[in-house]
Amino acid sequence: MKESGIAQAISLADIKARYDNCAKKLLSYNVIAAWILKYCTKEFSGYDVSFIANRCINGEPEISTRAVHQDHIDGDKRIEELNSESGSIGEGTVYFDIRFNASVPEDDKLIQLIINLEIQLKDNPGYPLVKRGFYYCARMISKQYGTVFTDERYGDIRKVYSIWICPDTANKRANGILRYSIGEDVILGNSTVTNEDYDLMNVVIVNLGKKAYESNNVLINLLGILLSSEMSAKEKKEALSGNYQIPMTSELESEVQIMCNLSDSLVQQGFAQGIKQGEIKERNKFIIKLLKSGAEDDYIISMTDCSEEELQAAKRSLKSMQEMNIF
Repeated sequence: MKESGIAQAISLADIKARYDNCAKKLLSYNVIAAWILKYCTKEFSGYDVSFIANRCINGEPEISTRAVHQDHIDGDKRIEELNSESGSIGEGTVYFDIRFNASVPEDDKLIQLIINLEIQLKDNPGYPLVKRGFYYCARMISKQYGTVFTDERYGDIRKVYSIWICPDTANKRANGILRYSIGEDVILGNSTVTNEDYDLMNVVIVNLGKKAYESNNVLINLLGILLSSEMSAKEKKEALSGNYQIPMTSELESEVQIMCNLSDSLVQQGFAQGIKQGEIKERNKFIIKLLKSGAEDDYIISMTDCSEEELQAAKRSLKSMQEMNIF
């Protein structure tokens, strides 16, 4: 039985949600997160991926469990506590996709960082993505009060990263890694402020594109393989284990297989929805053509099998076209 338009939309939304959840799980594996840290952060760039994965990522990552907005959080929860879901006030709660603590050994001391990884499936969400990234950073900074630091001990504030992975990027932005940070601009005099006192928030945007798995860049290639809708599970597992020495545990293999199945479903549903949208567009053109010819409403409905709402919408479109002299 052929699905209606709304049924197809519901199916597509459900698959996208499951794809999103699966992508979060894959990125939360230490061995995957370590590659992201190495190529997206200054602090980890000089370290071996194995060292980062095994020695620098602290505890289990939180996956969609810590709320972003001020009215959606429980201020008594400590940052170190994991899997703590906060209550929601008003609209539905927005969560950080993935959040974890990381430590960088440097000069006989540990630099503590808070890392946020986000999957951004919409290429054009309707707002500047970098601004959302800085908002997420600001929230991770403000939420440290009462946990990481208290009273006026602002020197204890930990640096935060918000790293956004964009799998389906337009060609003009594809295959790029962009990092945004706070800098110092000395207008007059000599500065005595160290870099670590103001470089507290970094936003990184990783744009993949359609053929990211063919990129010469190590990270974009890895993420392109992991999130590709064109590669089979077998091809992905061989590339991940062969090129990146990522051990294929049964759990990770299962997640990769699920990702491939969801990718196939997304392609199929998206193709079906595209056909449906094409059919609707052509039908609307035909309805307007019949209206211009003076056909009666009943005749148009019988000829096109359109609804009353579609017919009225077509009439409004025709009226606008006539007012603008567009035919």
